[in-house]
Amino acid sequence: MKKSFMIKKTLLTISACVLIQFFGFSQFKLGAEFRPRAEFRDGYQTLSKPGEKGVSFITQRTRLNASFKDKNHIESFLSFQDIRTWGQYDLNTTASTVNLYQAWVKFNVIDRLSLKIGRQEFEYDDLKILSNSTWRLQARTHDAALLQWQSTDSSFQIHLAGGVNNGQEELFQAIYSEGGYYKNMGMVWLNKKFKSTELSFLFLDLGQQLADTSINHFKTVGFYGVQKFGNAKLTGSFYLQRGKNQTDQNVQASMAALQLELPISKKSSLTGGFDILSGTSAENLQDPTFNETSTFIPLYARRHRYYGIQDMFYAGGFDVPGGLANYFLKFRHKVNSKLSTAIHAHSFSTRESIFDVENNSITDDKHLGYEIDTFVTYRPYSNMTVSFAYTHFFATESMRILKQRGDEDEIAHFAYLQLSYTPTLFKK
Repeated sequence: MKKSFMIKKTLLTISACVLIQFFGFSQFKLGAEFRPRAEFRDGYQTLSKPGEKGVSFITQRTRLNASFKDKNHIESFLSFQDIRTWGQYDLNTTASTVNLYQAWVKFNVIDRLSLKIGRQEFEYDDLKILSNSTWRLQARTHDAALLQWQSTDSSFQIHLAGGVNNGQEELFQAIYSEGGYYKNMGMVWLNKKFKSTELSFLFLDLGQQLADTSINHFKTVGFYGVQKFGNAKLTGSFYLQRGKNQTDQNVQASMAALQLELPISKKSSLTGGFDILSGTSAENLQDPTFNETSTFIPLYARRHRYYGIQDMFYAGGFDVPGGLANYFLKFRHKVNSKLSTAIHAHSFSTRESIFDVENNSITDDKHLGYEIDTFVTYRPYSNMTVSFAYTHFFATESMRILKQRGDEDEIAHFAYLQLSYTPTLFKK
């Protein structure tokens, strides 16, 4: 019954939007996303143990999106999504699987100053702090208000954002402890574009509530830049994290990233670079009197894009206590207007020593292994993409010690085949 009611409610909402646009809205668009993905996992996110077998399954994300803009230039957007693994629910289930992904309204406060309020995606700069994490089925949005200003020529922008979260309506103060989010949030973003240069500044303050209802402020501040040299492009970012985290530790962490993209022909390019994320040594982690952390947390980054598609690091709740050094080389070749291929090579190491739980000792061997990712992407139509990827991780003993499971000699590989189709159902 709940599922039936939710579906009816969703259809009524969309139907109302369609009717409204006929009687007063100047622009209306109804679209969808269908994204089924078949995966084979055997050593994905962690190392397998002898005798463990790989698994195959299919997931699907389905969205219905409605955007509209009225005669006063007020914009609104609604997005409902259903995420599931094929076979997750029996045919007679009454479970509700549809939820609200985005719902926001945007209007001009004064000329060039707008306010966007509601559930929305945050995507900024190199996506290493704020992104929609679109690889994940559920992706990521924020309930927030976003104030946006831009100069007359759009070369300079200022964004201010804020939000306050609660688990439900309350009469008195209660603990908010939803995993992955914050009690309150404040963000400042400045961006300036020049002829061949782009510079950004980001400040993000996450208020994390403790058991006594007090709030610790976990701050991330940093810079992002792009410099073009003809057809070559140099991209870099540097972030610091300060304040206190949700376990009441003092935070002293940093991250630096740099990459250079070079065209080597009309159809091919080569990109090389590194990501260095600070960590906490095993000696300090084992010291009960040590109340600091140097482990950088990439927060809402597109981790799948940057740290290897096998998601060994910064995925599934694993934040790499000793930090990470990721050196990479990426080759991309465009076969034709519809077909492209790529291969990525990563070398991973921790920044600090690792505690070996099994032997109750500390190891200084920081090299964790290599990862090779291969991709084939086919776009038969402008709104359809078929993607195939295969990856293999070559682990070391230190990787096994870090993960505290599995065997470094066991094969660790992963593959997926994904279809993404985003049709426009109606437009006026």
